[in-house]
Amino acid sequence: MKQFPVVSLVSLGCAKNTVDSELILGRFAESGWMISEEPADSDICLVNTCGFIEDAREEAASVLHELKAAGGPKAIVALGCLVKRAADCPETDHFLAAADARATFNDYSRLPEICMGLLGENTEEMEPESYTGFLTHPRLRMGSPHTAYLKISEGCSNPCTFCSIPKIRGRQISRPMNDIVDEARNLVESGACEISLIAQDTTAYGKEWDGELHLHELLERLRDEIEENVWFRLMYACPQHLTLDVLDTMASDPRFCDYIDMPLQHVSDHMLNAMGRQLTKFQTLEKLDLIRSVLPDCAIRTAFIVGHPGETEADFNELLDFVKEGRFTHAGVFTYSAEPGTLSAKMDDSVPEEVKEGRRALLMEAQRESSAARCAAQVGKTVEVMIDGSGEDGLIARSQHEAPEVDGVFFLPEFEDAIPGDRYDVEITGALDYDFLAE
Repeated sequence: MKQFPVVSLVSLGCAKNTVDSELILGRFAESGWMISEEPADSDICLVNTCGFIEDAREEAASVLHELKAAGGPKAIVALGCLVKRAADCPETDHFLAAADARATFNDYSRLPEICMGLLGENTEEMEPESYTGFLTHPRLRMGSPHTAYLKISEGCSNPCTFCSIPKIRGRQISRPMNDIVDEARNLVESGACEISLIAQDTTAYGKEWDGELHLHELLERLRDEIEENVWFRLMYACPQHLTLDVLDTMASDPRFCDYIDMPLQHVSDHMLNAMGRQLTKFQTLEKLDLIRSVLPDCAIRTAFIVGHPGETEADFNELLDFVKEGRFTHAGVFTYSAEPGTLSAKMDDSVPEEVKEGRRALLMEAQRESSAARCAAQVGKTVEVMIDGSGEDGLIARSQHEAPEVDGVFFLPEFEDAIPGDRYDVEITGALDYDFLAE
């Protein structure tokens, strides 16, 4: 074995997994391991998996098999949601067949010791640390240093019938505000110019403490205790928990991005009820109007599911007409995936796959047309953007209305001294379906 053991990590899935991966790498760095970007150059390769839907499970299985076939690491260790999913649902276990070992969330703090054991080294037996305790450890940041994700809670207590997250991640546990503010300060000191607040449901922050919602208090503390001119972005905001005091706090400081990521999933009352979404179409429209009344220029990102059991043509057409109204700056559309152990998976009236795909295509086309019209209407305006980096034909940037990795971008000509994280005023000179040309 090398004098210093070497670990590599492949991170799959959502931004919440990215945070876990950064914490895991930080723990290995603290323990004296070398970090390699190339699995072939490592003694141990970790794969942080996603197990949320079938496509994610298949991706994880493919990555594990490719790593095994390529050789190089002495052991491949599967981590994350799919590991927990397989433990509870044996029918998903085969997706992890290529892994040499598995580790659950509560194993994360002692992964270096576990991996030393896989390499044949004797190590001191460590007590497992709670997952929320693990979240307080230093992170070895991945990707762009000027953007960062900040996890404010773990798990979910919402009763959505289609979702397996509560079974995988457990019920919601909100982190202490002091820990979150301290981590935000550390992220800024490490170079972050933009911090995206993430959780399974950010707007439910603190609800399990006393039945009250505490996100507005957290936002107020970030506003008052972080002095730097950093952007704060609100992601994964479930509509039933989004309140006026949160919006008022966002309106109180320009560092809060004019942006809310609020997954709605559907708009038909029939489907909202079947999905266990805890609100009606009327309440959904009220929430959208409330956002506009407080933050009139707010970009709203959402997500929809088509093909849930029982979705009729009338249900879908109601959703299609809703999207055509042009209420959303950004939208993602997913076809329903039956998840073992969920209530939806036990429902009758399944929708054929070809119908699901057709509905998704129609909804995405409606959103494309809406987005193209919105982008075209911005030509000639001046906006502030943050430089993300360089592309094939120049610089890439985003405004407060675009989240990293998931939304459109601004394409700019190269200019001297442009550094990722720097902000400039630009004039929009052209528009594409989802992106802008500017200078």
